[in-house]
This record gives sequence, structure tokens and C-alpha cells, in this order.
Amino acid sequence: MKEQMTKERAYEILGIPFGSDFPTTSKAFHDIREKYHPDVNPYMREEYVKALSAFEFLQNLF
Repeated sequence: MKEQMTKERAYEILGIPFGSDFPTTSKAFHDIREKYHPDVNPYMREEYVKALSAFEFLQNLF
């Protein structure tokens, strides 16, 4: 079963402090995307999808 995204979980997935601003959130996702994107590292797809979901969730809150 898919875990429901919360603000706390989204910040945790991105590895940034709770309540970080949009530039910090965006940079964290950018760094993860460069490391885990399936085109770069096909074995880390699950981690990339989690980070993308977390970023999209937080992006909708800004």
C-alpha cells in the first residue's frame, strides 16, 4: 500500500529541514534528480519517484 504523503514526510524524503522555503526545496530536488534520475541511475527509480512525489506535494503548498 502506498504511504500517504505528509508535509513532514516530504521534507524528510528531500532531506531538508521542516518548513524550508521554496528555493531550498527546489535545490534539494534538483540535487536528488541529478543523482537518481532513471536516465542516470536506472536502479534508483523508486527513490527518484519518492523524491518527485515529495517535491510536487510541497510545490503545491507554496
